[in-house]
Amino acid sequence: MRGNARRGSIFDGNQGEYMREDNGAIRAAIITQQAAVGVPLLLEELLKRRADSIVTVFIADHPQARGPLATLRRWTGRLDPLSFLCYGVSHVAVKLSVTGPRRVARRYAVEVERVREINAAEFHERLRKLQIDLLISAACPQIFGAELLALPPLGCLNVHSGPLPRYRGMLPTFWALYRGEQATAVTVHVMNERLDDGPIVLQETVAIREGETQAHLMRRCKSAGGRLLARTIDLLELDAVELRENPREEATYYSFPTPRQARDFRRGGGRWR
Repeated sequence: MRGNARRGSIFDGNQGEYMREDNGAIRAAIITQQAAVGVPLLLEELLKRRADSIVTVFIADHPQARGPLATLRRWTGRLDPLSFLCYGVSHVAVKLSVTGPRRVARRYAVEVERVREINAAEFHERLRKLQIDLLISAACPQIFGAELLALPPLGCLNVHSGPLPRYRGMLPTFWALYRGEQATAVTVHVMNERLDDGPIVLQETVAIREGETQAHLMRRCKSAGGRLLARTIDLLELDAVELRENPREEATYYSFPTPRQARDFRRGGGRWR
């Protein structure tokens, strides 16, 4: 790390304002996955605004090493036939690197690296050699351990397509539609060892349009997430980050929908695509 960079997160505590001690340019890295839908849109919005601050995009392996057939089986019974076909084609394309975050990052001349285990000592040493100040999780498939969370001087941030503290967990755009919400939100928050739990940096309301599909709402939320991350970096450079609470007592949590819940969604007029 640079000699004038402070050790430990800038976001210590749950609220308040932090004045950055180091006036140099922020060096951030993103940890994500090789996803076909959503993540490329987020990266596009972030990199076209702040590619100057993104040193590397790390593509993390899924902890279960899920192959294409296993991934498609996971969605069997949840998607209608047309959505399933479209999802399958997109998944194959991204595995072949025809689309996806790698392609977006390279278009902006940002380095891309694969990481097998984000909590391994070798990866931590790699971040130190890159002099990373800020680490961003964007649909990272692995859980950040305590040592990784404490490593970047400016902390770790996550972007979540839900109105925290509500809708923590998986597929928040699906659950907002499933429950008939009129609006949802995108949240950038500080990471800690609990899921979607740290204090909120920025949050933007996203109105749900009449007849909107889950895929369309997710794409709009991912694009908003990229813009919010760019604004977060701007605020860090201006020493103008103000945090607000993400109260656990108000939290709601949702997991991956069951086939029955997916069928209820479709029968109620909901559409995936």
